[in-house]
Amino acid sequence: MNYKKYKRLLIAEIGSVHDGSIGNAIKAIDLAKKCGADVVKFQTHDADSETTKLAPNPKYFNSESRYEYFKRTSFDLHQWKKLRNYAKNKKILFSSSPFSLKSLKLLAKIKIDFIKVASGEVTNIDLLKKISQLKIPIILSTGMSSWQDIDNAFKILNTNNNLTIMQCSSMYPCPAENTGLNILSEIKKRYPVNLGFSDHTTGIAASIAAATMGANIIEKHLTFSKQMYGSDAYNALEPTEFKYLSDSLKFIWRAIDNPVNKDDLKP
Repeated sequence: MNYKKYKRLLIAEIGSVHDGSIGNAIKAIDLAKKCGADVVKFQTHDADSETTKLAPNPKYFNSESRYEYFKRTSFDLHQWKKLRNYAKNKKILFSSSPFSLKSLKLLAKIKIDFIKVASGEVTNIDLLKKISQLKIPIILSTGMSSWQDIDNAFKILNTNNNLTIMQCSSMYPCPAENTGLNILSEIKKRYPVNLGFSDHTTGIAASIAAATMGANIIEKHLTFSKQMYGSDAYNALEPTEFKYLSDSLKFIWRAIDNPVNKDDLKP
């Protein structure tokens, strides 16, 4: 993947919506494509590398532990290959976020289109160094990061001039006053990279605003239904909402790419 070819992207973040079902994951790829996404993105977890059996439970897991949840919903190498190939056949870009070196190794084997560094991994130096060695495009989310954290990550990851830095606020849902749209202009000043926005609000207004402020890559959670189980569905967009976001972004980006000269306008 080359950002010169793919100037603007809408990422459909699937997260845990598949709930460990390969069938649901395949349907999620179909849904992302149908709703106008350019990229379908997953999360690659390995329970033994990421957590312990005694880790405290988030409130949305009522009947299983965090460890049990990651165990139950993780895919193996064969399944990841199947999903990656299915997305390729559907002509939609495929990405995932690794949360351990083991997960990254798996993703490298299936040759995904780009790596997404989740906000919680920005200070995981060993992981960042391994990611930089893959020589593929990287998207860095900055939800829980200070400027010093981002500076450090930038030095490691900006090795192939194919880095995007995304403003993100790690709140679910994120209220308007915490979206940090002002940070987009600061990222643009500080780093010679592509600009993105990972939207954790419940609507699409923040994504629209980010696009008008120069964000070329927008990420938004997509779900079959907000009523589904897990950590992501309740704060995600349902298909009709996501399609409206996709159509709106295409309109905005087309308008931005076609500046108008007032003196040339005719009644």
